[in-house]
Amino acid sequence: MIKKYSFPMMIALISTAIFCFSPGLSESARPKSPLIQHFVEAKVTRMESQEVAPDPHVPSMMTGRQIFLAEILEGAEKGKEVRISNPLSRQHNVYVQEGDHFIMMVRVKKNGQSYYWAFNHKRSPAIYTMLAVFLLLLLSFGKKEGLNSVISLYFTAALVVGVLIPAIFAGWNPMLLTIILMGIKIVVNYILVCGYNHKSVCAMIGTLLGVIAAGAFSQVFGEMAHLSGIYLDKGEDIVYLTTAHPIQIRWLMFTAIMISALGAVMDVAISISSSYHELSQADPNLTPAQLRKASMNIGRDIMGTMTNTLILAIAGSSLTTMMMVWGFDMPVIQFLNTPLVTMAVVHALAGSIGIVLTIPLTAWACSVFFPVKVRAEESC
Repeated sequence: MIKKYSFPMMIALISTAIFCFSPGLSESARPKSPLIQHFVEAKVTRMESQEVAPDPHVPSMMTGRQIFLAEILEGAEKGKEVRISNPLSRQHNVYVQEGDHFIMMVRVKKNGQSYYWAFNHKRSPAIYTMLAVFLLLLLSFGKKEGLNSVISLYFTAALVVGVLIPAIFAGWNPMLLTIILMGIKIVVNYILVCGYNHKSVCAMIGTLLGVIAAGAFSQVFGEMAHLSGIYLDKGEDIVYLTTAHPIQIRWLMFTAIMISALGAVMDVAISISSSYHELSQADPNLTPAQLRKASMNIGRDIMGTMTNTLILAIAGSSLTTMMMVWGFDMPVIQFLNTPLVTMAVVHALAGSIGIVLTIPLTAWACSVFFPVKVRAEESC
């Protein structure tokens, strides 16, 4: 039993170690803010006054102003009651009532006085509950494979949050760093899900080559369209973060598309590798060339759904942008040359190109690395 779970346990421990030690090791790379502020949970104790009304364009949203007393529930000022003026608008709308918990920002001014602001609703309970439901379903139906999937997600979060982001702020090249980290992620994921065998090795090769191709096409055509990482969401804000090392924002497009396309590319790669394996088991007389051709035929059916999945995911995240374009009756020439639209199109097409190329790349890897007679016990 211990041997069966030794690798997942090791990955879980490594991930935890990254989360524990990364903040201390990367503190020197963290941008220094000129503001002295922190965030605490607070509770509305008494509503003094409020002049609010439904927004004429969004009736479900209340706008106006509230003045209330709130008790700080954590931190150095725990138990302290403060008075808060809470303006409500469409941009910032933290509408509260007596007894509500919210996130308070405490900003210390130069004269030593503190300023208190209703910064956000407390949304974490909804996130934690949804996460618990997801994990419960995953573990209930997936059992060992579900547990390995959770550990794989945990490891991915550790690499991105604990390694990739601090290293980018430390001035490392995002392109090379992303290839290395995604390569590690791919190897660990396939070993957790499929074990270490010919099928998983071929899927690893196809996945890594596919996501590198997606990132390369995104970078090349993005620069051809005069785009860079600065046009990513919050990209311009990152430029103004003060660090000891300048962020190589030029390569962030490559990083973004590699991360966003990885899941879809992994699905395609393991599907092709599994198809090759099953076909070789069904008919051991098939040659590598015949198996490669058959796997490619299967890949053509997968191609349409997976490219749609990626493009629709990006379209969904850009829904409000497309609504604005439609609402303003924007001409096509203006629409296609808008940076946000061009960025979304380049990402969608680069990711789709990566998916398409993953099919022949994985089939080629299978024909090279699979033995003529694959062991029947290799299954996923």
